[in-house]
Amino acid sequence: MKKLFSVLLASFFIAACSTSLPHQYVCEGEQTFDAMVTSDSAVVRFNDDELTLPRIRSASGAQWESEDKQFGLYTKADEAMLVWGDNTLRECLLVK
Repeated sequence: MKKLFSVLLASFFIAACSTSLPHQYVCEGEQTFDAMVTSDSAVVRFNDDELTLPRIRSASGAQWESEDKQFGLYTKADEAMLVWGDNTLRECLLVK
């Protein structure tokens, strides 16, 4: 039973790597990105690239940003904005 559980757990983690992250946002122009946020970081996937961004202090909402400010996720309630290099995705809504 223990071996079966280990195999199932490993299969779950392998499958999780190939699926989208827990939260998907749809933005203006029908562009999408996925995100998984924790108390101190956010993993963001956009255009087949994935980054982990550290959380930064914010007066309102929540913000995660790379040190060079080239990448950032800014959320408040179900709305978000993503800065990904030269791309800025505005008016993003959490898909429920």
